[in-house]
Amino acid sequence: MPRFVDVEERRVELTDAAARLIARSGIGAATMRDVAAEAGLSTGSLTHYFADKRELLLCTFQASLSGRRSLRTARDLDPAVQLRATLEGALPIDDDRRRHWMVTVAFCAQAAGDDELSTAQRDAYREFRDHVTRLVQRCDITAGEAAISVAERLITQVDGVAIQALFDPESWPADRQLAILEVALALAGVSY
Repeated sequence: MPRFVDVEERRVELTDAAARLIARSGIGAATMRDVAAEAGLSTGSLTHYFADKRELLLCTFQASLSGRRSLRTARDLDPAVQLRATLEGALPIDDDRRRHWMVTVAFCAQAAGDDELSTAQRDAYREFRDHVTRLVQRCDITAGEAAISVAERLITQVDGVAIQALFDPESWPADRQLAILEVALALAGVSY
């Protein structure tokens, strides 16, 4: 009797394997063959779940984003606490968040010149900006266009720290990243 395979579970295993490879060795390491091997499968079985590398990369990026979204705190918490937690979640202060950033950076490079991948990247940033903007508004710092500006400034600061921390982790340990986040929040008028 054939063994039942949960398609969604298998796709998760494969996108996790792709994310590990990308974080370890870059996007070039995420070949169909190497992803299958990382997951302990044959290349042929991988093609049952993803038509090609492009589809695998898009799903890997989307899975990574989904993982970040799942870390967002409960809506009933203080909005300033939620804002801090959301922005902290975007810093590469542990292996999982570092892997997310490595996937994101690799995906950005892959998205150049590819409308569908570029749209996915753009939409992800817009969704994040909208989420941060709503939190800024709930903190009663400002509203309307000014809230968008504050959100964009906070995201830009966090992204800048994250990029530096990815490539110079000795100079940017977790405690330094978090200290910079606290300064950015204070300058934005967030108190908790």
